[in-house]
Amino acid sequence: MNKEGIIKLRNSVAECQISLWGGNLLSYHPRGEEHDIFWLGELNKFDNIQAIRGGIPVCWPRFAEEKLNNHLPRHGFARLSMWNLQNVSVDDTQIEAELSLTPEAQYNLNLSAKVLIKITDKLTYTLETTNNGNTSFAFSEALHAYFNVSNVEDIEIKGLAGHRYKNSLSGSYEVQDTDLKISGEVDRIFLAQTEPLEIIDKGYNRVIKIEKSGSNTTVVWNPNKDLAEMSPNQYKQFVCVEPSNVGESHVCLQPHQIHQLTTTISINKL
Repeated sequence: MNKEGIIKLRNSVAECQISLWGGNLLSYHPRGEEHDIFWLGELNKFDNIQAIRGGIPVCWPRFAEEKLNNHLPRHGFARLSMWNLQNVSVDDTQIEAELSLTPEAQYNLNLSAKVLIKITDKLTYTLETTNNGNTSFAFSEALHAYFNVSNVEDIEIKGLAGHRYKNSLSGSYEVQDTDLKISGEVDRIFLAQTEPLEIIDKGYNRVIKIEKSGSNTTVVWNPNKDLAEMSPNQYKQFVCVEPSNVGESHVCLQPHQIHQLTTTISINKL
């Protein structure tokens, strides 16, 4: 672990980087892949104050600026907190890490969270929420994954055709008629979406397969412009595809219950 709290792990199948600030998996680079699976803003400050843009930021226990838990920061506080490293193990064919988070006293929440990372020939990433209190707790969550692509306008996302979505740019509800191709700003919450998705990227000659469990919505986002953490035109090199439970699909967790949101990511050549 270096002084910035970034853990670097590698073995014969992959290498990865995990930031304790935000519980963020910054990098996942399978052996034999020319390009990392995740995108990372080149102008991130890594100051343990601002959220890191890239990798898999954890949006918890609030998503965006939803009214639910609106006393919390935008996207919640998980991405703005220092997580604790509980366990890490590396052997020749497997990498595992476990991180934990207990909310600061100022938030007055009787919750705890874990991030469980397992890398074999694929990546499994789980956000686990435990309600430690004696009353139910409602929350939203998202694994805000930034996938590294050759050009966002040249990819295709398969598995969304026929799904209803909320267009967060207009507030309207629409239906995705075909496989999704991105042209311009996109911010959509796909409803009742539980099936696997595939990012077809001919430029990088690969298919990123995204499977999930414990999730009823998927968010797809690209701002169509550079934000503060991005070098010029870097927005063209990612698409966010986010396993989530947001809006009316938020989670209501009963006392002493546990909820897991899991995504599994695998790579194939075209």
